[in-house]
Amino acid sequence: MSTPIKRGLIERQGLVAAELSEIKHLAHLCNQHEGLDMKLVWSLLRERPTDQVNDFLYYADDQLVGFLALFTFNSYEAEVSGMVHPAYRQRGIFSTLFETARQRCGSRGLSTLLLIVEQASPAGQTFVRHLSTTYDHSEYKMVLQEACLPDLLNEHLHLRAARLQDTSALRRITARAFNMPENEVDWYTEQALSQPSRRRYYVGEIDGDVIGKIDVNLSEDAGFLFGFAVLPEHQGLGYGRQMLAFTVQQLQSLGRQHISLEVATENKQALSLYHSCGFQETCSYDFYRFPLTHE
Repeated sequence: MSTPIKRGLIERQGLVAAELSEIKHLAHLCNQHEGLDMKLVWSLLRERPTDQVNDFLYYADDQLVGFLALFTFNSYEAEVSGMVHPAYRQRGIFSTLFETARQRCGSRGLSTLLLIVEQASPAGQTFVRHLSTTYDHSEYKMVLQEACLPDLLNEHLHLRAARLQDTSALRRITARAFNMPENEVDWYTEQALSQPSRRRYYVGEIDGDVIGKIDVNLSEDAGFLFGFAVLPEHQGLGYGRQMLAFTVQQLQSLGRQHISLEVATENKQALSLYHSCGFQETCSYDFYRFPLTHE
């Protein structure tokens, strides 16, 4: 029996390897067409929950020509990133993807969507201008160009990989740094901390107390830094710089030479830190807030 040809919209609860390959190919085409660096969280795409629809694929005669992904990090909003093949634009494909995703999010009780649009994407910027969105904030993607790292000489600060017993500290620091309820910081699980080939977590501690942490997603040749935070009472003492230097060195020792991160454009203190260690901006993402109405 022949396999049916895929056409139109398909909703997915989890993605298989073939679909991930199709998405990667489509992203490459779109990036090349407009000179972009589309924001897709590949570590999450590879580990989607199978009990919830988060990915929306659109096919034309068995070819993936449109894709929209939802990323949820709290109980009230979802981030949205997506794309349409350059040859299939202005056919209502992305509007179909977005409307379907909007309905799904509404049924989950989410109150808002955050649409992620690269500043250099005319198609993306045009789409959000036709919606009732409100500009929320912007982020830079920064890539390590030439490392300029301080010596790790602070005798008070101990730097190491996180251990399972650090999970409560990781949750507490994340909640304080990113203004989240601690019970919603649910990703520091035993499974997550036991997958060193996919992600790493590094902490700084003083007198046995964890005072800061950096999370890292790993791909074949790259490392992406996120969730970098130092408790307020320990900021301004150089600990963050030491933690960043340690993490970069650890990634380089693992053979990850392409190291990147994202930071809010208005966070001047963090920008100064990253610049001083050799990171440079490569692109900018705008975030637009779209309210959901519930009937």
